[in-house]
Amino acid sequence: MDLSIEELRRHALFDPTFRRLEIIIEGLNKAIIYFRGNELAIDWWGSLDDKKEYESIYKLAILAIEDYLRLTIRDFFDIHEEKDYLPFYESEPNINLIFLLADYIKSTTKASNESLSKFDLSINDYPIYHGIVILNKDKDLNEILKNLKEYRAKLIDLKYPE
Repeated sequence: MDLSIEELRRHALFDPTFRRLEIIIEGLNKAIIYFRGNELAIDWWGSLDDKKEYESIYKLAILAIEDYLRLTIRDFFDIHEEKDYLPFYESEPNINLIFLLADYIKSTTKASNESLSKFDLSINDYPIYHGIVILNKDKDLNEILKNLKEYRAKLIDLKYPE
């Protein structure tokens, strides 16, 4: 018995992988709050540099998000080659930025200063921090997750058109 498109779409909405990503981001949000509280307690001179201090936390967030996106795209479209991901993450600027930042973090040759400059980012000026700002001006990782849910819904529409 074959499932109807509506049944396939409903089944695709169940996403246990997203819950795992939420747990990771929740931990990173707690780390940011804890770190900020400790830093502000000893920052008598106002020398706290958010860009420098939070860059490593945001790197972990980008890598977790990128991993989630790869798994989601691969699950829906059975992709195994790197080049086959291209149409999916180039279709949305923010998705493209996430993959670009992940490539930069992993030090692949694709993430050059030239490719970062398409988003007005520079290797010499905290590209991860500024990339997070592009993804959400308030640097709210939970809002970025909401956008991922919307992107997943678009993938479901692409895979199972009405």
